[in-house]
Amino acid sequence: MTSARRAGVALLGLAFVVGGVALGIAGASGGGQSVLTGFAVLIVLLAVAVAGWKVWGALEPDGSAPPVPWADDEPFANPAPERTIREPPLSSDGLTAVVEEAGATARKSGTVDDGLDVLRPVLREALVDALVQGGVVRADAEAAVSDGSWTDDDVAASVLEETISGPDRSFRKRVYAWLFPERVVRRLARRSMGAVADAADEALPTVPGQTAPRTVPVVQPRLEELTRGADGRLERAVDPDAVARGPRPPGDGPVDADSNPNDVDSISSKTDSSPDETDANAGAVDGVRAAPAESDGVGDGEVNRP
Repeated sequence: MTSARRAGVALLGLAFVVGGVALGIAGASGGGQSVLTGFAVLIVLLAVAVAGWKVWGALEPDGSAPPVPWADDEPFANPAPERTIREPPLSSDGLTAVVEEAGATARKSGTVDDGLDVLRPVLREALVDALVQGGVVRADAEAAVSDGSWTDDDVAASVLEETISGPDRSFRKRVYAWLFPERVVRRLARRSMGAVADAADEALPTVPGQTAPRTVPVVQPRLEELTRGADGRLERAVDPDAVARGPRPPGDGPVDADSNPNDVDSISSKTDSSPDETDANAGAVDGVRAAPAESDGVGDGEVNRP
């Protein structure tokens, strides 16, 4: 029995003793109400003892239960979630650390060139790798970086290659670089990284496999040029802002906007009648309506039926 269990049993026994003494005093006084109170206290103490025993037994595993996931020997959470690394590694941590180191070097030495010496190898390697992945031979990629032909930005080219002289700086910019070399290094790093990113975007395909040969022919029109009509059939989207038309006859296809205007006129001429034909048809209908009704001679006005 552990010390905690022994202390609990001792306290429980002391409570029973106190309850028994209280019950004895109440019985000696001869009060019936006091006796009932003593029995109630004894029952409550007994209930507390049983509940404590149950809880105490539940807190001590017997060894047959599986270990909890946060146990020390359980690989599910090793290390524990509250002891995990607070600074997870990010994809840009390496480059950010290089820029920070370049700025600190420029601040300590007081010159911009010392800071660029820290930044130059990383940007140069990234650019050469991107050009090689784009299909350029490594020797040609290194030559392009050396002569600055990889970009139209003279400042970025001078950052990646020490032998290339950048554009002439004014007196104000030279004084600013002398006073704040770290800021100048950060600005040049930002501009050079933008130029390297543009060159990498041009060298590498946007989607992997974009330049791969197509084994399946592409059928025109493309999917984005089609729309679904009111009848559920696909048709070319002549005007995306047009109101959807109703269902067409089975043999009548959609009219293309690039079709010959004469064909459209011929279709409309088939549906529209000439004025003379319209007048003739209207006259025939009026003649039928104006014809007198023939009687059978009975005088009742009834019209003969055929």
